Amino acid sequence: MLNYIWLALIVIGVLVAVAYDVNDFWEDTYRNGQALEVALAFDRPSDESRSEVPCSVYVSRKRFEEFYGVSAPSVDNSTPRGDTLSFQGSFISAGHGVGVLTIAVGGEAPRIWKEMAEAQGGNSSSLRGRVAFASLENGRGGILAQFVADPIKFVKLNKVTNEGAIRHAKIAVEIAIGLIGIMALWLGVMKIAEHSGLIAKIARGLRPVMRRLFPDVPAEHPAMGAMIMNIAANMLGLANAATPLGLKAMEELNKLNRRLGTATDAMCTFLVINTSNVQLIPATVIAIRAAAGSASPPEILGAVMLATSISTVVGVVTVKLLAKLPGYRKQLKAE
Repeated sequence: MLNYIWLALIVIGVLVAVAYDVNDFWEDTYRNGQALEVALAFDRPSDESRSEVPCSVYVSRKRFEEFYGVSAPSVDNSTPRGDTLSFQGSFISAGHGVGVLTIAVGGEAPRIWKEMAEAQGGNSSSLRGRVAFASLENGRGGILAQFVADPIKFVKLNKVTNEGAIRHAKIAVEIAIGLIGIMALWLGVMKIAEHSGLIAKIARGLRPVMRRLFPDVPAEHPAMGAMIMNIAANMLGLANAATPLGLKAMEELNKLNRRLGTATDAMCTFLVINTSNVQLIPATVIAIRAAAGSASPPEILGAVMLATSISTVVGVVTVKLLAKLPGYRKQLKAE
């Protein structure tokens, strides 16, 4: 069921992204193919033999707002006049008064230029486009030019697919592969503990407590053994190893159930303990931290032990109190 929910969320996200992209195309939000008047000021004369020449880019605030239909924020590097936006850039000449202009759009640059730079890929803080000089004379405001940004398409859809689904799917695979080694190590330790009798000793230590928590389950019933093994595995942080034992315990508890389809007190109590089980060695969490590059993966041991102990006590007390409420007993009798 959860898979269908995730699939539905992905489909909805894609449809919403496509709707936004269609709206951007219809309204020509990014002004594809249209020229914006800019002025370029070079620190030194442009040398076509050089591959890249640094420059300053000036844009009229009023013209920018009219061109894109958005308000332009005040940027730190605005000119003293306050009506001209100033950016740093680099120019690569293609000869005959044309070339490629790259504009740095970090910091407090207009949001629409940041979105365009991100959609172009590569360096998300640089906006690329073609430039043609309208005048080759460097006046007071610099050399006048027409700037046409590289075409921008499917901005929202690319974010959903490339940056959302695909990137996080890649991260999930990388984390999963990183878990293989440490999970194999701890599963091996678990196997050694099982053959050496450590699990059996933990189980014997838990048996008196289990009898009090599950008075309806006979001490020698297979369900008791499966639950003890499940709790012991969870205490060592081996959730993957504990899962089949938990399923086996539920299967055996269901054999003691007089009302099939209705969870018994023992089932509810075991589910609470299984969910909030005390963990002595959170192997899975340590493995995830190690795969994510943590400098000290085991440093969470104390916090995990304290948190899981409190959650287990609160969960057991809550389920036992709810089981004694008259409302729940009346509901069972009515059935």
